[in-house]
Amino acid sequence: MKLVKKYKNSKFIKLKCLSVHIGSQITSHLPYANMLNAISQVLRQSNYYFEYIDLGGGMGISYSKTNKSLNYKKYNNLIKKFLKKNKTKIIFEPGRSIIGNAGWIVSKIIYIKKTNNKNFVILDTAMNDLLRPALYGAFHNIIPSIKNSSYINKNHEFVGPICETTDKFLNLKNFQKLNEKDILIICDVGAYGMVLSSNYNVRAKPCEILINKSSVKLISKREKLSNIV
Repeated sequence: MKLVKKYKNSKFIKLKCLSVHIGSQITSHLPYANMLNAISQVLRQSNYYFEYIDLGGGMGISYSKTNKSLNYKKYNNLIKKFLKKNKTKIIFEPGRSIIGNAGWIVSKIIYIKKTNNKNFVILDTAMNDLLRPALYGAFHNIIPSIKNSSYINKNHEFVGPICETTDKFLNLKNFQKLNEKDILIICDVGAYGMVLSSNYNVRAKPCEILINKSSVKLISKREKLSNIV
């Protein structure tokens, strides 16, 4: 917090900004209601006026059909109510809520190892490309690029080619019939995807392609071994 000036004939001291961060992947407006109430108490009891209030981010998205997204209308109403009582400006750090579901990983099946109870679908994508499932068990749905009507009543575990027990993405039941070299899509990787990627096991990072309506642009080239060795 940066001290700016003290108001003339006033007991209030003006500060530049108060920043708050209450968590990540929040899908209910209620924690934000508690946050805004807490900020209001700080402003009343501290005798400080902040030019800006940074409410941080943490606004969650839906990673699966069972997840819900944050109700932005209710959050907006809470902020309007807060601003009626507090003369300040609001800053957001929306992050994941903007870019999370705007990114996908296009992956190819290298090999399918079949057992009695499970098919291990080995992809050319690994935990170095998308660390979230290995790091904290994050869910990222996987869908085929071309759908068919032939389904196999067996567990399908989607894994990477790195020799690590955590190099796995998802376990699904009753997935459609797959073949080697089929293309699969790992969904909702726009947030904490590429930024958490690495060259672990001397693996080169994939290229990044930006698609805007009918426009396609290569924004970063696929790495070569010579780039990292």
